[in-house]
Amino acid sequence: MITGMVVQRQQNEIAVFHSRGASRTEVMGIYLLEGLGLGVLSLVLGVLLGRYTALLMGWTRSFLQFAPRSDVAIKLSPESLQGGLLVVTLTLVASLLPAFGAAGMTIVSYKRERARSIHKPLWQRLYLDFILLGIAYLGYRQLRDRGTISIVGRGNTVGDPFSSPLLILTPALWLLALALLSIRLFPVLMGGVGNIVARWRGVSSLLALRYLTRTPRAYTSPVLLLVLTLSLATFTASMAKTLDSHLNDQVLYDVGAQMRLTDLGESTGENESTGGATGGGAPGEGGEGQQGAAAEEPEGAKYLFLPVTEYLKIPGVTGATRVSRSEANAVAGRNSEAGTVLGLDRMDFAEVGAWRGDYAPASLGSLMNALALREDGLLASRAFLEKNNLDVGAKVTLQMRDLEAAKNVSFVISGVLDYFPTLYPEDGPFFVANLDYIFSAQGGEFPYEVWLNTRPSTSRQQVELGITKLDLRSIVSDVSLPQIIIAQDRPERQGLYGLLSVGFLASAMLTGLGFLFYSVVSFQRRYIELGMLRAIGLSTRQMAVLLIWEQALIIGMGIFAGTVLGVGVSRFFIPFLQVRTGAHPQTPPFQVLLAWDQIRLIYLIFAVLLGLALLAVAVLLLRLQIFRAVKLGEAT
Repeated sequence: MITGMVVQRQQNEIAVFHSRGASRTEVMGIYLLEGLGLGVLSLVLGVLLGRYTALLMGWTRSFLQFAPRSDVAIKLSPESLQGGLLVVTLTLVASLLPAFGAAGMTIVSYKRERARSIHKPLWQRLYLDFILLGIAYLGYRQLRDRGTISIVGRGNTVGDPFSSPLLILTPALWLLALALLSIRLFPVLMGGVGNIVARWRGVSSLLALRYLTRTPRAYTSPVLLLVLTLSLATFTASMAKTLDSHLNDQVLYDVGAQMRLTDLGESTGENESTGGATGGGAPGEGGEGQQGAAAEEPEGAKYLFLPVTEYLKIPGVTGATRVSRSEANAVAGRNSEAGTVLGLDRMDFAEVGAWRGDYAPASLGSLMNALALREDGLLASRAFLEKNNLDVGAKVTLQMRDLEAAKNVSFVISGVLDYFPTLYPEDGPFFVANLDYIFSAQGGEFPYEVWLNTRPSTSRQQVELGITKLDLRSIVSDVSLPQIIIAQDRPERQGLYGLLSVGFLASAMLTGLGFLFYSVVSFQRRYIELGMLRAIGLSTRQMAVLLIWEQALIIGMGIFAGTVLGVGVSRFFIPFLQVRTGAHPQTPPFQVLLAWDQIRLIYLIFAVLLGLALLAVAVLLLRLQIFRAVKLGEAT
């Protein structure tokens, strides 16, 4: 694209050469020698800069997020040089294509084409945009049938993402095809807007629209660069944000909180077995129902536990809550079904538990309030309620055996759950109830889990050391942060995000240089036209408004189209990018997130770009010499 703009700048010289007897081969030879010289220079500089680019890719944590590391070793291999030579060759061929078309034009044909575009670009004549749309649609059909791309994740993924490159390239193909299609439609749109503006007063805006309508080839390359850069950046940023968020959600859903412990308590020797209890949690609501020191041992207690405040004494721990986990049979009418029951402290859980708004129809606060209204309140999974035709207010009996004897515990349905941390719908029905009610209904406390909220810098070893110092009878069973770090440090993931980040930075720089180059070249190509407009009476202010309108329309069209395409393709294709791993690949549900923060940053970059382009045009406009333009009669 940049080469195309260079050729447009030199097209007058090429036409003069051709009209004076130079053959197409001789013109191509000139560009071939120039390309070889630039290719050798680029290869030398590319090898030097490539080491730092590879280092930057090794530092990538997510899209446009970098963290320096000392364990990244960069080595130059023969394959790197071969790849560099291949890139130089492809770039050289691509740079010769615009020159090949321009070498066949004479002075007359060049002037005619410059005044009004007659021949459409080759890709429009070949209907390349529609061909790419067809190929992209085939890729979408395969994605729809397969259901996922399964790129990178934790553990073994379902399917090989690299077995069919078309599936991975499908979103990019859609963006390229739609970008080309939008370029085809831009002149039509500008013509329609121009017809409307023609009814208003104002010469500058009408001249800008007429120019953009009649000479679309003059701005096709920069607009296409802008649309592709912005749409791909929107898509890749949203993809990275979605995948990172889903990774965090998966790990936190599996662990339940940032850290999970098992509090074994202290047996009083009055129990023979622990029954089915396997759970854990931190001490509960304001100390209610909790056991103190051995001197305050309740009569008949099987286990003794320290209060919740003990866990908050561990350095780095900011929150703690108790959560029991029990296997139970749910009896509704004549139906009985095995399920899992979590007992929790409603006052503490909201500050510690990992929760997302789509886990239930109601908010977490509303669910906890529902449990507060009745001590025998029960939150039940939607599948269980639908299977047994139950609704809020219905009574359910849970057969629980966490201590010696089985107990039938009565509950009243107080809310509906679709998901709940550590509970998977694929494993059967699940329930959430008040922990103290479960304890009292079964005759005492039993070992439970402790879910902790910790500072980001708090490690497992620090918590274990704190447990030892406080003489707590607890075992750290699961920690979320190391799992997230291990997944983020996978070479496949770093390579993908590194490639996307470096690719965006390179394309953004190229787009910026391309637009600045376009602004200067466009002004120089229209030197005579602008001089004549100034000579027939347009003021400097009107000339400035004309050029501002052109730049603003081009960049505005590119930003609008790039954003719309990027957001649309993100919403359409990112759901196919979910990583299906483990025994519960669909839980929690995949949630598409748009990276508006990074999109706004991209907007800021292109706003600065527009400012620089306008500044360059303003400098050239102030240096415009009317007499010279009129006297020359030719663009310089």
